[in-house]
Amino acid sequence: MVALTDLHVVAPDPDDRPETTTAVYPDWESVYQDNVVGIYQLVYRKVGNAADAEDLAEEVLMHTLKTLRLPAPVHNVRAYLVKTARTVLADHWRRHYAARDAAIELQQLPDGALSNTRNSDASERAERLLSLLPDQFRRVLELRFLRGYSVREAANELGVTESNARVLQFRALRKAAELELEVLR
Repeated sequence: MVALTDLHVVAPDPDDRPETTTAVYPDWESVYQDNVVGIYQLVYRKVGNAADAEDLAEEVLMHTLKTLRLPAPVHNVRAYLVKTARTVLADHWRRHYAARDAAIELQQLPDGALSNTRNSDASERAERLLSLLPDQFRRVLELRFLRGYSVREAANELGVTESNARVLQFRALRKAAELELEVLR
């Protein structure tokens, strides 16, 4: 049997403690590799759309790339990525609902409400210029600049790849510039 007087308290030796080291991201590549899937999944859960989630995850990572100073502790980087993702998502929903609200307001306008704005010289020149372009060039410019479609949305509407839509847009703008100099001046 052990008596209470036989027990002594032994304080731990400070040199015997395990060292606590915090993990650090040394470079951007390691930040990207460890977090890209997690950021995508976080954004996807919020938007429910793979295409938007990819774009928004890219936006989060690009914003972080511009502002993050490395080397940095892992927990700080992840907290910053989540905070940035929340900000990017808030901006996305603001843009999304603002566009929807604007479309609803436009639908509620009386029929002749916008007719006065279309009579300006610039609008007439733009309409003439668009009418002179080949159909596919005209269509890509209408989708991108008049309807505000993204490259991806315009490509889907035209039935082409995103790369092809970018090329079409570039060629259409170049052709429009040539036509403006030749015909409309």
